[in-house]
Amino acid sequence: MQAIAPEPIELHGAEAGLTPRRMVGIGLVVGLITIYGLAMIGGTMKAAQGNLVHLAPQTFYALLTLHGAGMISVVVLLTAVAHWYFLRNLLKLRVEVLLFSVVATVWGLLAAGAAVLGGGFGPGWTFLYPLPFIGTTWPAWSTGLFFIGVLFVGIGFAIFLLDILAGVIREYGGILQGLAFDTFFPKLRRPGKEVAPPTVIAATMVALDGLLTVAAGTVLVVALLARWASPTFPIDPLWIKNLTFFFGHTIANLTIYLSAGVIYAVLPAYTGRPWNTNKIYTLSWATSLLFVPWAWPHHLYMDFVQAPWLQLFGEASTYIATIPSAVVTIFGALLLVYRSNMRWRIGSVFFMAGLLGWLVGGIAAMLDATIPFNDVLHNTLWVPAHFHTYLLGGVFLFVIGFASYFVGEKAPPRAIVKVWEWLFFIGLVGFLLMFYAGGIDGVPRREATPPTPGPQLAAIATGFVVILLLGMTALLIEIWMRARRHAITGEGEGL
Repeated sequence: MQAIAPEPIELHGAEAGLTPRRMVGIGLVVGLITIYGLAMIGGTMKAAQGNLVHLAPQTFYALLTLHGAGMISVVVLLTAVAHWYFLRNLLKLRVEVLLFSVVATVWGLLAAGAAVLGGGFGPGWTFLYPLPFIGTTWPAWSTGLFFIGVLFVGIGFAIFLLDILAGVIREYGGILQGLAFDTFFPKLRRPGKEVAPPTVIAATMVALDGLLTVAAGTVLVVALLARWASPTFPIDPLWIKNLTFFFGHTIANLTIYLSAGVIYAVLPAYTGRPWNTNKIYTLSWATSLLFVPWAWPHHLYMDFVQAPWLQLFGEASTYIATIPSAVVTIFGALLLVYRSNMRWRIGSVFFMAGLLGWLVGGIAAMLDATIPFNDVLHNTLWVPAHFHTYLLGGVFLFVIGFASYFVGEKAPPRAIVKVWEWLFFIGLVGFLLMFYAGGIDGVPRREATPPTPGPQLAAIATGFVVILLLGMTALLIEIWMRARRHAITGEGEGL
């Protein structure tokens, strides 16, 4: 059994003139600026749905495409950078590989942005076939450029994951040891090596499922590029739809598991207690490893030509995949905090709030994945409600928490910072509740002009978006000012 040390992990040295700490800082700055811009786009779309501003339908759907694809890509980037920060010393990872991954992802985001903002590409982030090719209002070059951008995002993530697997094999002797199977079979353990900590277990699971996901996404994008280059290239719509949701659903879910690895490394620093590897964690993460890639069919219940056994297996996999790792992480965190000398800082507040968002969003997702509920909730605002909850109200909070931890939190936050936190959370909760209210009322999603009560709920949600953005702006400025202050004084991370 091994614990993650409660002290922050120190990083030393530089490769090719670029220190790991500087590389992580660059990734955070690029990612957070991108998220802020995409959040402004999201708020503009919500205001348009609420009849507060005017957007032409073509413009709305183009922005919807950029917002969805961009948010998933940048959240992958941010969670990967944060997790890498703690894996680097454990797995002897190279900063050049992270640099390549960040550059490839940024290039992909820029290409997708150019396709949308320059060409008006707007079939939605799922770009379901044949929407990108038939009856379009955008030039053909924007279609190809967007898919090339998606391909580069996948390449960047794949290189990151391959480096993790190589590090796991190099440092722990194999993939089974990276998953901590030597807690059950001690003979697997490399002599003189302790069992892998939870951070490494999470990374190994993400690397294996992530590479499978990127492989499926690559097949998907190459097929669509072939159709773009040759209009006679044959594509089966059901096949391409399955690949689309396998890729999109799984890669979005993996950001949660990357975030869990960060929680395992950071929360002990706030509580002063270690987070141990044990058989329960090993079994839970192995279960998620096997079933996370099989959850996507719950998006396709309405496709009556799909094999019924696959639909039912997708419903079961949704439950089996999410419960083990989510439960052990959330309950493990609560046990770690209970009666501890918890240091309440921006980071710890956002980590604990993110766990709540993960729980609520996960429950909402499992409801939607349950066939009787899906009959009512399918393609209503309930769908963006649940994924905004676990991404914006979960993963993004973990990112903010990590950013605050990264720049250093030696003193409790000032009173004004607590006001900013309240602004952020009030805006967040109000915004999410409008999504859920619309879903319960049957308001369809992805509509530039939704039916009643969609516009009324969107107008109210826009007000909450303004509050959320005010709080987010103030918090990001606070973190940035602290980073600048520490750069001048020579202070680093720490509590």
